[in-house]
Amino acid sequence: MKALYTFLLGCFCVGVSLAQSDIASVEYFFNTDPGIGNGILVDIDPDVDLLDQTFSISTVGLPAGTHQLFMRVTNADGITSIYNNQTFRVSDVPFNSTVNITGIEYFFNTDPGIGNAIPVNSVNSNILNRNLNISIGGLPAGTHKLFVRVKNDNDQWSLYTSKTFRKSDIPVSNNFDIVEAEYFVDTDPGLGNGTTIDVADVALLDENFTIPTSSLSIGTHTMLIRVKNSNNKWSMYDTKTFRVSDVPYNNISDIVEAEYFFDTDPGIGNGTIVDVNDVASLDDDLSIPTSSLSIGTHRLFMRVKNSANSWSLYDGKSFHVADIPFTNNASIVSAEYYIDVDPGVGLATALTVSGDDLDETVIIPTTTGLAQGDHYLHIRVQNADGSWSLYDRKLFEIDGTLGISSETLSEIKIYPNPATDYVHIKTPNSIQIKSTVLIDMNGKVVKQIQSHLEKIEISILPQGIYLLQITTETGSISKRIIKN
Repeated sequence: MKALYTFLLGCFCVGVSLAQSDIASVEYFFNTDPGIGNGILVDIDPDVDLLDQTFSISTVGLPAGTHQLFMRVTNADGITSIYNNQTFRVSDVPFNSTVNITGIEYFFNTDPGIGNAIPVNSVNSNILNRNLNISIGGLPAGTHKLFVRVKNDNDQWSLYTSKTFRKSDIPVSNNFDIVEAEYFVDTDPGLGNGTTIDVADVALLDENFTIPTSSLSIGTHTMLIRVKNSNNKWSMYDTKTFRVSDVPYNNISDIVEAEYFFDTDPGIGNGTIVDVNDVASLDDDLSIPTSSLSIGTHRLFMRVKNSANSWSLYDGKSFHVADIPFTNNASIVSAEYYIDVDPGVGLATALTVSGDDLDETVIIPTTTGLAQGDHYLHIRVQNADGSWSLYDRKLFEIDGTLGISSETLSEIKIYPNPATDYVHIKTPNSIQIKSTVLIDMNGKVVKQIQSHLEKIEISILPQGIYLLQITTETGSISKRIIKN
């Protein structure tokens, strides 16, 4: 058996520096510190203030296992640095077999002993890469394991390799026609004791049958059907669940009266009467006043009575009574806008407007240091009586300028989104977060953190859309998140 292995050699890149004086010497040691100046010296470029070189350090002589390499430098003033360290592992040099495979054997489930399994014809080769035709005819149905091992020409056996597999029953092939069918409901009366279905002698039963359910009680039932072939063998049954419902009452009397009520039932015949004609079906548009109802959500219920003096079940509909809206007839005298954060009513950037309606094209500058990503523009107006409107808003995006900082900011990951309890921020190793701000859709800062934080709790915030703005040493990014 031949195999290819590699032996681990240590090659480390170490960066260490000492302030105000050049580096004069470098030493290293493994695992245990022999004392300053007693380590193994390394040749370096002379008189450098920063050590940034690659060294090839031999690990020959170390036992197999995990070790630590330590390195420190001494400057021209004789001051020694704190050491830098690196953990590594030395592997055993494996045995490399150069002999060929001369024998193969396999067994199922239980090892009969080396050399006592079932042999497979093989040829001399240094690697086994062939398909083996292995019979499973004597195995019972169920799950089994196949084990295979090989022997080389030094008469040495390998460890075995294994594979789990399952053997299924050989299905019965039915070549007999169907000659009989029967069904039953809910309880099996026994083979041949069900209700017979008239079928022709066929290989496959694929017909529509009418099966009466009038004798069954109201509720859920299961129908089961099975067939018998000409060899007098019954099949397994097939099933179908169904429900028997009440026979609905058929009303043939005309509607002679109708009434409605709001929210609470005053009792049959005590609702507000609706004038209707004697008809079989009520299909009219009715004008029902709601002026007496309080502002809020209500339910309207309606029922009818027929000429046999029987009342129907009521039908219901939910609706909402709203305030009468205030109509403002004063002209617009000023307007202002802000981006993301509201500075306060009247304190935003002014727009020049006039007239009763704001329907103008305005140019809003977005080059004033906005973060890369999502932003909201908010606009509100003031009328002649000093009242400010609710603002309108528009989402827009600032693309990152081409450059290293823009690409680095794009690597910041914010997840999950939507979120319920926490938002996580994953940054590349080169990015340090300076501050994080969370802004709601009204332009209010709801959370502000002046530190590097990669997990922000939002569980107490109302559901809605927020802007998450992250400032780093290389730039800022703004992302829209959804709080569930």
